[in-house]
Amino acid sequence: MGVLGRRSLRLARRAGLRSLTPNPDSDSRQASPAKKARVEQNEQGSPLSAEQLVRIQRNKAAALLRLAARNVPAGFGESWKQQLCGEFGKPYFVKLMGFVAEERNHHKVYPPPEQVFTWTQMCDIRDFGKHF
Repeated sequence: MGVLGRRSLRLARRAGLRSLTPNPDSDSRQASPAKKARVEQNEQGSPLSAEQLVRIQRNKAAALLRLAARNVPAGFGESWKQQLCGEFGKPYFVKLMGFVAEERNHHKVYPPPEQVFTWTQMCDIRDFGKHF
């Protein structure tokens, strides 16, 4: 046995171990219940059932739609609103609407705010067929 081997063995004995190799019959090698639960959770990917995960996704999608609906511009047609609702909460759209609002504070901008989306009221999205 080399110098490092003897030194490691001495340190192990000081720590109360008989050898450096683990004893296969020892109970200390058994995983704790908490660790077993974590391992099982990791193997399954989630502690939640498939039904719970589906419900979470459905609730998340509904919440995002409600959040986006808050940002719907005034005068937006219903058929277009339903199809484009997801866009209203996106950063680019919020930023664009904020920019136009700020420009209106400093300059004359056409068309007036209540007329910007009148085109969505005058033509239904279904009039565009398979394009949407």
